[in-house]
Amino acid sequence: MEDTLINLHQRLGAQMAQVDGISVPARYTSMEDEYASIRKYAGVFDLSHFGKLRLTGKEALDLLNRISTNDLNGLCPGMGKQSFFATEKGRVVDLCTIYAQQGSLLVLTSPNNADTVKKWIEKFIISEDVKVEDVTRNFPMFFVAGSSAADFMKEFAHSSYKAFIDVGKMPRFNFIRTFLGSHEVFLSRTNFVLTNGYLLLVNPADTEEIWTSLFANARNYGAVPAGLETFEALRIENGLPLFPNELNEDVNPLEVNIIEAISGNKGCYVGQEIIARLQTYDKVRKRLVGLVSDSKMPRGAKIYDAKAGSDIEIGHVTSSVKSPGLNKEIALAYVSMQQVIPGSKYAVKVGGKTSEAVFSTLPFNV
Repeated sequence: MEDTLINLHQRLGAQMAQVDGISVPARYTSMEDEYASIRKYAGVFDLSHFGKLRLTGKEALDLLNRISTNDLNGLCPGMGKQSFFATEKGRVVDLCTIYAQQGSLLVLTSPNNADTVKKWIEKFIISEDVKVEDVTRNFPMFFVAGSSAADFMKEFAHSSYKAFIDVGKMPRFNFIRTFLGSHEVFLSRTNFVLTNGYLLLVNPADTEEIWTSLFANARNYGAVPAGLETFEALRIENGLPLFPNELNEDVNPLEVNIIEAISGNKGCYVGQEIIARLQTYDKVRKRLVGLVSDSKMPRGAKIYDAKAGSDIEIGHVTSSVKSPGLNKEIALAYVSMQQVIPGSKYAVKVGGKTSEAVFSTLPFNV
């Protein structure tokens, strides 16, 4: 599977990168060109390096409901939800998307984190009828996103369902089994980085034909192949947290601030007591926010109160990029809750130099 994809990407001029031992395109042309095409039309990414776990067994859904933050009861085949896995101390293991399939569950993890999540889930299997399998390398995963992505997928995806399904109106995280040409694929609507976004999981044997067919049709919609550098820019612009930058055991789910992935009334789950206490007593210490600056803000850069001469450290940068959309340096950062105020200015220190950064809500307004 991987060799086939590498050859396909390289024929299109891709420069490759390794993530968790999997080769994926870093860029095809330039980040700026790919970004401009995606904002105007659409782009197709190879995100095969994202972790994928398959859970089978009659108690799989009940187990995940007991050990993750969201309410998964009633999750039927064709539906998906985001949910945090947290430690007993309420610290983040990962933010995953859980899809209910016929007879199994698919758990989509951050890159480089499938093994950790797998071991975390298995830790809670005692006598339950649950089996966890890492299928990250078994299924290539493509992502189509951009202004014309919905129109492209509407025409290209042929549903086998009796009732017509408008993929442009699919609820977020829902999915269908559909066909690209004659090949069956898993098609889910997501907003990884843009409102119009679609994940495609394909069978390894069909990879070459599907990728080739995608681009034979994509050209009609101005869609271009795009690499991880462009995905990273879009990810940061849209405030998508990933392990280990934003998601790790130094933070709790409330600090990540994706509240729809945390149920407030489903009852107990791993870490629930601490998370509920933090929320009830307003004890959340920091929050993931955006920063905008004229200067670079590398990961790990420390953030201080902007008052002249202040040595009060209030946060740190987790991810950053030069935003093609804003033509500014932007960053994701954890900042002390007392300093999370719209319009706030911060001092970002890199080496011996200090630059000014301005607070932004997430996603950035591009």
